[in-house]
Amino acid sequence: KEVVVCGWARTVRVQGAGSFAFIELNDGSCFRSIQVIADKGLPGWDAIVANPHTHTSWRVSGSLVASPGKGQAVELRASDVRLLGAAPPEDYSLAKGRLPLEHLRGLPHLRPRTNTIGAVARLRHALGLGLEGFFDARGFVKVHTPIVTASDCEGAGQMFSVSTLLG
Repeated sequence: KEVVVCGWARTVRVQGAGSFAFIELNDGSCFRSIQVIADKGLPGWDAIVANPHTHTSWRVSGSLVASPGKGQAVELRASDVRLLGAAPPEDYSLAKGRLPLEHLRGLPHLRPRTNTIGAVARLRHALGLGLEGFFDARGFVKVHTPIVTASDCEGAGQMFSVSTLLG
């Protein structure tokens, strides 16, 4: 059965004297990546050779097969590879290795692609769903109340007043 996956490359390695390539693809939905095997001559092969950079985005069609290698049970044998977005290293300075969180403060658009920030986002999502489900099962209703603040941005504080009605 043919499957389609999209994600960002963690690594792209052209092997076997240029006869095939491994792409470690991750979409951010989990910690682990899927290994893609792409043979030379495949539609999109030239894009793989021209863009072997970390965080290049790809759309890969192919079939899942048992992996003979270590580290994964299955791999994706590609039948078609499409480059969705190039990520030249001079513009996307995220390496495969671990980066200090201080470095990521200057790259807010790339933070979600890191393992640490991705794991925190998935944990927050799971905890939020669990908490909302707990209260929902007990008949509580979630209400998004307006935030009242003392900030007076651009004179907006003059538009209305807040009172406790207590005198």
